[in-house]
Amino acid sequence: MEKLDKIFEKIHASYFGIIGVVIFLVGVIPAMLVHTDFSLLTVFVSDLAVPGWNDLAIFFSVLWFITGIFMIFFILGFTGFLQEKGASTKSTWITCILGVVSAIGILMLALFNTRDFDALHDIAQYVFFFPGILYLFSYAYLEYKLSEFPLWQALLNIIIAIFFILYLILFIVNRVEPTLLVEAKVVAEWLFLFANLFWFVETGAFILKK
Repeated sequence: MEKLDKIFEKIHASYFGIIGVVIFLVGVIPAMLVHTDFSLLTVFVSDLAVPGWNDLAIFFSVLWFITGIFMIFFILGFTGFLQEKGASTKSTWITCILGVVSAIGILMLALFNTRDFDALHDIAQYVFFFPGILYLFSYAYLEYKLSEFPLWQALLNIIIAIFFILYLILFIVNRVEPTLLVEAKVVAEWLFLFANLFWFVETGAFILKK
């Protein structure tokens, strides 16, 4: 942990979250633009990482993977920030573990595309989503207990978690009946993606000011 502390003394934790989002956007926007017949109603985020379906699939996958690494560092730094403000050490580390596991899900999603590694990609989604929902609710509770955080900041975590839950419900429904609510699932994925990216940027900007 001492080595991590030295890193965060030189580079504020918030920068890892904000820069991580920028890196992802640098990867995803060009991939969206070159994808044939791209639509927010029919093309999943993961489809952009499939070689042969997208000319920038490898480029996007590499930047997606790097994003996951940056998110791990952000979560570790955010954990230290919460502890400095008086949050329970045990609770913050439990939440940190959930956040890191969810970020590992991002790494797995970047490595295992939907065409060549369909089963592993599904596992990666579960690794990403379930801990992701839990750490957002946990952060909401931790922030609610700290006077440093206004109520709206704590509630933001719950709002983002709702986007996660919506997609997860549609994901499960679509697994039971593949033809049901397909477009809704695609839209829900893009919604939770940008909601999640917003969380990293907004939370990063918030702790940067503190």
